[in-house]
Amino acid sequence: MPDLNTRKTKVTDLAWLLNVTDSRQSLSESSPIWVREGCVTSGPPVAFPERHPYCEFNIVLEGEGTTLVGHEEAFRLPGDLLLLGPGVPHWGKIQKFPLRSITIYFLPSALIEIGPMSEGIRLLRRFTAAQPLSNRLVRPPKALRKEFTPLFEAMAAEFSGNRFGREVQLLSTLLKSLVLLLRWELSQSINIGADSLQMDWNPIYKALEYIREHHAEPIYAKDVARAAGLSESKLKILFRYALNISWVKYLQGYRIHRAAALLSEGRLNVTEAALEVGFDSLSHFNETFHSFMGASPKSFVRK
Repeated sequence: MPDLNTRKTKVTDLAWLLNVTDSRQSLSESSPIWVREGCVTSGPPVAFPERHPYCEFNIVLEGEGTTLVGHEEAFRLPGDLLLLGPGVPHWGKIQKFPLRSITIYFLPSALIEIGPMSEGIRLLRRFTAAQPLSNRLVRPPKALRKEFTPLFEAMAAEFSGNRFGREVQLLSTLLKSLVLLLRWELSQSINIGADSLQMDWNPIYKALEYIREHHAEPIYAKDVARAAGLSESKLKILFRYALNISWVKYLQGYRIHRAAALLSEGRLNVTEAALEVGFDSLSHFNETFHSFMGASPKSFVRK
């Protein structure tokens, strides 16, 4: 397989960054993993530019195209993997149809909470560490590609069903995929994101835990900082460094995706869902929901 050839996108071709919107998966602590399996057979050969407050792990199974991430781009082939952290804008153009791919979205907390903590953090930093596209795109050798493909397909099949233990099975297969990737990278002396492992991650864990437990209440920086044992300024710096997203944006995403999950269950109306996740203004909820999900709460329910 040829090597990846990443390059800076021409300034005249960066207009897509003005059209980036937050993607629309309904993740929650009870369902922290979302799988999207797609097959595009004809034009237009472009997708919608997006970003989101969670991690993304993608594989191309068939077809070819250009992936744009921030100010960089690269041509992708079948078997290529893409790893994205929260808040990273990305887009794609298809050059060869059909394009078939599987994308795994997951909350950062899904990895932070596994033990030992250092191993979960190591896996998470592979997504959230600041890195060029040449590190975010991985072209495994042929033998390794043959191991990744059935793992992604197994996650897609598991997600499409509603069998007992679905979430456990999804997390187990995701972890198996990530361990497979990092073990191979370490065998190649590739150690992306390991520079931050010496920092104390307990404050980040405590901040995420506080947000999860108190998201339905009014939350201020002083509250999260106190729970994490940090000053407000240190919380702001450390949270963004760890997850590449502000704690406020993470909280908004957590609340909205929790609300989307509640609305999908059909037990609550829009007002009840807004109050359940910590919004005291319906207009603010509607505005924030639309910015994350690309549709109003009522439209989301109808769809």
